[in-house]
Amino acid sequence: MTDDISLRLLDQRIRNRFIELFDVLSEGDEAVRHLGWAEYFNWFFDWFPDEGPMQHLSAMTDRETEAAESVLAAMRDAYNATPRFMTDDGLISTGWPKRIQPIAKQAADVFLVRGRFDEDIAEPDNA
Repeated sequence: MTDDISLRLLDQRIRNRFIELFDVLSEGDEAVRHLGWAEYFNWFFDWFPDEGPMQHLSAMTDRETEAAESVLAAMRDAYNATPRFMTDDGLISTGWPKRIQPIAKQAADVFLVRGRFDEDIAEPDNA
């Protein structure tokens, strides 16, 4: 038995993870307090590339892609501007979580126009 899934279904699942990430990042300083400074970055970059272009997902519209790329740019800027080792309060004091907060909130809002996608059934393109 195999658990292979279609690329479309995989893209839908990844899109849903993006929504979850944006929801957490839109909490600003509270996201850092909840996750910790390292996981704040690590969790994000588990799903997004730390360099180079973002991979196109068939489940995302152009508007969603642009919104996700805005969050990616802000997170890369924050990561590159902060020390590799710090405390949660140290990251909060940089102001980056508060600067990322409205960008992530806007991205979440863009994605939630179409809502979360099914994780077990492939939805049609441009659903």
